[in-house]
Formats: sequence, structure tokens, C-alpha cells
Amino acid sequence: MKRREAIQYLATSNAAFLSTLYLGKQLENSNLNAADRPLPNYDYILLYWMPYDNNLSTLGKPILEMLRKGVQTDKVLVLVQSDFSGSRRLSRNIITKGNITVQYLETADSSSENVLNEYLTWALSQFQTKHWVIVFLGHGGSLMQISPDENPNYGSTSITQPKWMDLQKVSEVISKFNQDINGRLELLFFQNCHRGNIEVHYTFQNVAKYTLSSQIILGAPNYYYESLLNHLSCHPNLDGGQIAKKIMDFERLDMYHSLTLTKNDYFHQLSEKLNPAIDSILMSNTDAVKKLIHSAFFSSKVKHTQSVIQVYHYSGESFVDLANFILEITKVSGADVTACNVFLTFFKSFLIERLQQNGRLLSSTIRGRYQNFSGLGLFLPASRQKLATYHHLKIYSDLKLVNLFDAVIFDN
Repeated sequence: MKRREAIQYLATSNAAFLSTLYLGKQLENSNLNAADRPLPNYDYILLYWMPYDNNLSTLGKPILEMLRKGVQTDKVLVLVQSDFSGSRRLSRNIITKGNITVQYLETADSSSENVLNEYLTWALSQFQTKHWVIVFLGHGGSLMQISPDENPNYGSTSITQPKWMDLQKVSEVISKFNQDINGRLELLFFQNCHRGNIEVHYTFQNVAKYTLSSQIILGAPNYYYESLLNHLSCHPNLDGGQIAKKIMDFERLDMYHSLTLTKNDYFHQLSEKLNPAIDSILMSNTDAVKKLIHSAFFSSKVKHTQSVIQVYHYSGESFVDLANFILEITKVSGADVTACNVFLTFFKSFLIERLQQNGRLLSSTIRGRYQNFSGLGLFLPASRQKLATYHHLKIYSDLKLVNLFDAVIFDN
């Protein structure tokens, strides 16, 4: 997430935290007699994960204030587990109509998948709802990283690198949670930079009904919160796709370049749509493809040099737009365009539920580089060693991407 100047935080923001509870190590008070009392029931529960123990820290309170203002009904609940620079413990914010209750945890590590698991387990034990939504805030890192914590062990005098969450482990945690709620996780929103990649969405295909993300950078603090929560209070039966589309509609244009929504039921068809196109390319002129890709890599590093394939970079890694990449290497190789077109139709008409590209976060000159992007990027490994880092991902066993990379990127 690209840091933007936060909105001025109101002097009255502290008054929003009307009730603060100190919890012991096991959060004993929050769980007392939970089995003996009826759980509060809501139409929607939105679970936010806010790992802001980094340069985003000052944006946390403005976001909490916008969420507080947005909850104007007893049928919508917002939960935010947050971490800020200088905090000794994580805080758990329970936002109901007119109130924020804060609980403190005996941990400072917002990069821990185990802490995330405890958060989701706690939410399920305390509340019930028709619809669940999970939103990850914070930075994106390399392909399978999000949410850096610069001080996971508060008080330690040793200098360490920021600790990141691993998205493969996160997917396992959320998958278990979704099973526990009988598949009712409507939407997973990666409110992070550069999580709009096919590898990320493929990893989370069985976790939620829909996934929302940004293919490139995203602004902060974002401003959709109040409008979305107000809308949910009047519409108690929206599904994950409809909720995501309202986020896209309500977000300020200067907070994003593009937003991508996938309907995850369709991912099980991806191999049968994409693999024939890859096979056709592999049986054609792969030397021409290799030259094109090497030229694209060179063009991405030289100012004012253009290529039909736009290589873009983030966190030390290289990416291409998935649909445009398959199209261009099909054309240059002389491969079967029918197989390519079958894949493109499926990708753009079914897998991508909605692509919104009207954002104004980037300058008009920079926007032009991405005007033909289709919504999901593809990791383009610079070496076999770099690709080996991600060999464990299911996408590489299901799709023939490794075969393609071997033939058109790496030297034999």
C-alpha cells in the first residue's frame, strides 16, 4: 500500500474509544460464560487485520474513526485487530453502533499467522452473523508476503528486519475458519499493493466466494468505509460480490489505479482453459517468444523504451499482465489463436467478475503504461532459483507455467 497523507484526525477521536478493557494473557474476560449466553447476531461482520507497526501507523486512528462513524445500526459489527508503532501489545477493537470497545492482547506480533488464527477463532466464539468479510490492511511485499511488522517482539534491543506474514499459511488459517462457518465467508479483500496476481488469487480460491485486490499500488487510508457500512445497514442480504462492488463504487478515485474482483468458483476451470494455450505456445516458435521477453525485461529498465509486453516490478520481483502476456506470446510464436481466445474469454468474462480501471492514483503518463492490463498479474521469474522459491504453490502443479518459463525465459 502506498502511503498517502492521512486525513486530519479529529481532536475528538479519543472520545470514540468509550470503553477500554484490559485483558490477561488468555483474554479471559472476553470468554467468560460465552457458552452460557446467546451470542449477538448480526447481518454482517467485517473482520479487519491492521498490521500498522510500520510507516502506516499514523493512518490507523483515522481509519478506526471512519469505521466508527459508519456503524449506525445494531445489525452490523466491525472488528479490527490492530498494531501501531510504539505499542507494547496488539489491540482488538469491537466497533458497534456509537461505541468502540478496546481489548489488549499479550503479544506485539501482528505478522503471526497463529495470532491471526486466534483472532478468527475468538470472533467465531463471540458473535454470529449471516455474512462474514475479511479485510487485510497494510503493505504488500514479495509475491506471497503481506503485512510487515517492524517490531514483532516489542522491547527487544536487537535490530531485526521486518517480519512478514506468509500468504500460503494465511490461506490455511482462513480456510479452516471458512469451514467452521460453513463456507459463509463472502469476501476476502486484500487492501494491499500488488496482491492482484493470479498466484495469490489461485491460492485463496477455496477460502472465500470472492476476492478483491489491486493489481498494482493502492493508496491509503482509503475512504469507502462509512458509505459501505451505511449501505450494508439498509441491505442485509448482499453477497460478497455485491459488497466488493460497493467498495469499488464508494472508494475515492485518488486511492487506487485499478481494482479487480474474482468469482472464485471459476478457478477450478482455469487449468482446462489455460493449459491448452500454453501447450500450443510450447509447440510453436519459442525462440521468438524468448527474444520478446528478453526485450521486454530490457525495456522495463530503460526510460522511454516500450515493448508489447509491459514488465512491471514490485518488491524486487517482476510481473506481467496475465491475459496480455498469453496473448502476445501466442501471436509472436505463431501458436493456435483459438486456444488463446478460449482462455481469454473465460478469464475476462467469467473469472474476473469486475475490473474497475478508472482510478486516478497515478499520473496520466504512468497510467498509460497499464491501460491494457486485464486485472491480474503473473509472476515472471528472473531465474530458476527465484522460481524455486514458489515451487510449493498449487498453481505450479495445476498449470503448466513452469514448462512455459523453462522454454521461454531461462537459458538451457
